[in-house]
Amino acid sequence: MTTFIHTADWQLGKPFAGVQDVAKRSRIQQERIECLRRIRDVVANKSARFVLVAGDLFDSPTPTKTVVALALGVIGEIPVPVYAIPGNHDHGGIGSLWEQPFFTSEHRTRAPNLHVLLDRQPVERDDAVIIPCPLLRRQQTTDPTAWVRELDLAAFGDRPRILLAHGSVGTFGSQADVEDSAGPPNVIDLDALPAGQIDYIALGDWHGFTQSGPKAWYSGTHETDRFPKQGQQPGHVACVTVSRGRSPAVEAVRTGRLAWLEATLDLGDDGPQRCEDTLSGLTQAAGFDRCLVDLAIAGRVSLAARRELDRVLEAWSHRLLRLDVRDAVTLAPSPEEIRDLTERADDPIVSRVAAELVNRIAAGGADADDAREAVNILHGLCRQFGEASR
Repeated sequence: MTTFIHTADWQLGKPFAGVQDVAKRSRIQQERIECLRRIRDVVANKSARFVLVAGDLFDSPTPTKTVVALALGVIGEIPVPVYAIPGNHDHGGIGSLWEQPFFTSEHRTRAPNLHVLLDRQPVERDDAVIIPCPLLRRQQTTDPTAWVRELDLAAFGDRPRILLAHGSVGTFGSQADVEDSAGPPNVIDLDALPAGQIDYIALGDWHGFTQSGPKAWYSGTHETDRFPKQGQQPGHVACVTVSRGRSPAVEAVRTGRLAWLEATLDLGDDGPQRCEDTLSGLTQAAGFDRCLVDLAIAGRVSLAARRELDRVLEAWSHRLLRLDVRDAVTLAPSPEEIRDLTERADDPIVSRVAAELVNRIAAGGADADDAREAVNILHGLCRQFGEASR
């Protein structure tokens, strides 16, 4: 019986271009490296004998030297061997990252416990046999596990056999759901493998922890890197205990710290305060400075409420690591706000413009939304200049 940690899709160096603030983007990138220390702690807590990385250790085949140095420095802190295969993001082959002088030098001096498996041949340990299926190009049109079908697995005796692969499986999900899969490349046919001769299949590519066959699991990414789809469990590693000829025991262990959250809010009455309370409650458990939020808002608000809502959203955009707002809020000027614009005896031009805009809103034509926004701007300018003249 052997216990090990199965992880994948670290994608260190991922740019997170959707986060505009440079400091926040750097923090998210650094969190993916810091998460490796939590994997180190899981190794110790679970008494794991080794770690398997099922592809995509780096986000690209050309990570910066800084990312390489940071990554290898932390991997070197893991007190057991780490076995990794290239995935579609950091694929192998002649002249790949894995052969570059800086990587090989840092690898040798900082992380001698890391074993990058570039060859399709079994790695024999006293307690297990690892069968690596590395991707040697980004898109491989043949099944990367096909060579295993011809392998004499009986020669390994009573040691558990663990297959390590990166790609999509025909029995799980759809091609559109799998990271960077656009059609047939990197497809793994689980049914064609000698199931009775393999004790665990460690997969990478899908970013959520999930089972995809009787002995096959995707560990998912170690630190959540996107807004999850329903049913996904990103931010975990798999702690696996395996014996020859028995079903593996697989436990999802939380390692991620970042919270990617989604919420839908119909503003109703007192919309700005409801928005404030929703974001506060949503992010309280994780801590707002570790949260990325996708917020959909709808409803009808007055002009004054719209300005207060914008203030709330601006404040939260700075508090959170990321705030994406899908804004379907409709402006509905209150009777007092309309009178304030259309009955200005000292400013007849503003009154006429405001009246025309109100008529267009009432007509509900194609330009009604533009008219609402124009009324909002006009009302704000009138308030601004009115207060300045006092």
